[in-house]
Amino acid sequence: MARDSEKPVVFEYLFNRRYDWDTGTFTPQTVTNSEIQDAIIDLQQDQGITLSTGNPANFLKDFLRSPNRNAQWPAAIAEVGYTARQSYSEGRVFDFVPYPSGQVLPFPDDFTLPDEPVVHKVETVSLPSVARVMGRADEAWLIQVCVQQRVLQTHFALYSPLDVVDFYHLQNSLKGAPEIDALFLMTFRAGEVLHKALVTFEAKRDEPILPDQIRSQVAAMAKRSQKEAGLRDIDFIVPVAAKTVLIDASKVIAIFEMEGIATLDAVKAGREKLEHELPLQIINAVAYRLEPPVAGISGPLNGRHKKR
Repeated sequence: MARDSEKPVVFEYLFNRRYDWDTGTFTPQTVTNSEIQDAIIDLQQDQGITLSTGNPANFLKDFLRSPNRNAQWPAAIAEVGYTARQSYSEGRVFDFVPYPSGQVLPFPDDFTLPDEPVVHKVETVSLPSVARVMGRADEAWLIQVCVQQRVLQTHFALYSPLDVVDFYHLQNSLKGAPEIDALFLMTFRAGEVLHKALVTFEAKRDEPILPDQIRSQVAAMAKRSQKEAGLRDIDFIVPVAAKTVLIDASKVIAIFEMEGIATLDAVKAGREKLEHELPLQIINAVAYRLEPPVAGISGPLNGRHKKR
């Protein structure tokens, strides 16, 4: 049995510990690292599964990365209207939760471009031609190119509803739970008032964007802003996500700008462990086409590149 197909067995095993099938009642309880490991060991002995007990912290996250996540989610859990959301720190991994009102899929994808998206060309001649040819098919390279070619600066200068005054890249790969792919500092004007914001950046290559991961990033940076003296003038956290998608037989970078969240609201949500209630409202989605194409990120399929 393939390892990917074995995870649903573990999800159903863990769900059965919480759900009474006779009464339909559910006992909320966060799934922890140790519980996942114990469940895998039990199922190795009882059903012969071959899943490893290593790295249980990413058990749900790795499952959600699959484009087949909805099809692989156990049908019995879906039929009673339950999904799962990520949880962070102190050994927490995820929670089983009922579908929100109106939801029909276990894991819907809200990060999709409109049917006729705006497609903006970004020059890459400033990247050495060797770099354009040797580009890697991974997220680190996608982040590097977005930063180096100033994709987010272009977006906030031309397409954001915010009146942006300054926009500056701070750093990449902020380690922690959760990790943040890149962080930017923004100043924007609202009427006569200038506000400072931190912009969190989450990048995926050919994988779904995980909303709960973004919410936790917002809460984490808000908490840090309140703790560190140099960040106490940060009024908002503005989440941005990117992923590579296919348009007209070639790959583009889709940028999703979300409405800023007040720092105090995000701190409160984190303190009360209610990060999952933070709103993620996508207010802008624009496709960026790299010209010339960059290996590992953009470019034609089957050797052809259709211009738009």
